[in-house]
Amino acid sequence: MKKENKKEEIKMEIEKGCNTQLTIKAVIFNKERKILLLKRADEGVKNAKKYDLPGGWLEEGESVIDTLKREIQEETSLVDIEVGGLIRFAEFENEEGKISKFRGLRFIVHNNGGEVKLNPREHSEHEWIDIDKAIEKLNVKDSFEKEKLDTVREAKKYLEKEIALDGWKRSLAEFENYKKMQAESQKDRIRYATENIVLQIIPVIDNFQVSTAHIPEDQKDGGWVQGIMYIQKQLENVLAENGVEEINLKVGDNFDTSFCEAVLDSCCDKGQCEKKDKYKNKIKKVILKGYKIGDKVIRPMRVVVE
Repeated sequence: MKKENKKEEIKMEIEKGCNTQLTIKAVIFNKERKILLLKRADEGVKNAKKYDLPGGWLEEGESVIDTLKREIQEETSLVDIEVGGLIRFAEFENEEGKISKFRGLRFIVHNNGGEVKLNPREHSEHEWIDIDKAIEKLNVKDSFEKEKLDTVREAKKYLEKEIALDGWKRSLAEFENYKKMQAESQKDRIRYATENIVLQIIPVIDNFQVSTAHIPEDQKDGGWVQGIMYIQKQLENVLAENGVEEINLKVGDNFDTSFCEAVLDSCCDKGQCEKKDKYKNKIKKVILKGYKIGDKVIRPMRVVVE
């Protein structure tokens, strides 16, 4: 009751021509972008039964934001709120048609949740309502509601800008995602092209390696042999420059299905190999070298397993 009495004293001082006084009010949006519209109590208050917005008088020693939060809590019990931008500075006319000492600051407030519980001494009804419907309800001919109408109209402009900004942010995020997808797609195309070229080069290297492996010892220092070896090395360098590595497994290593394919030895073709349960699962012989790019095997090793 003390706070209510203090408010009335402040109003009386203003009416007598004392200090300029600020009213702080808010257009509160919920998550569905509806606004909170109140109706003044039926009795015992000025402007009874008229539509209103949450807020009240700025008190001495209190900041504007603290006043707004306190008034909203006292009138609606909402505490999980976020104060947004200042949307309007209001001036009021006195009975003589001159600008009075009353001033008003109007804010956007976002409600993050909670049930509205009204202070019955100030307001009798409330509703969450679409902003256009709220504009239709407010009386343009009544000075009290007209001020609320002007504030809600400013809030609508703010909401439209906020929606446009959200749309711009979504478009920007979608564009950034598109660029990332394009970059990944480009990487995939380059990777596919690289693998395709590599798979065409590898058989050529295989042929070089088979050929050079059978060069007689007394001819290895010959000019034509050195030329062939140089071409082979160039091809191997092309693979290395494109991230291609030879799979590093050798005779005696464990057979790994991630990197190897097993082929039958000639003895198995003749039915001379041991039973499967006696296999050591070791690489007995490398038939064809394997290659990988990073962790991806582009051609597995072909090996004989013992």
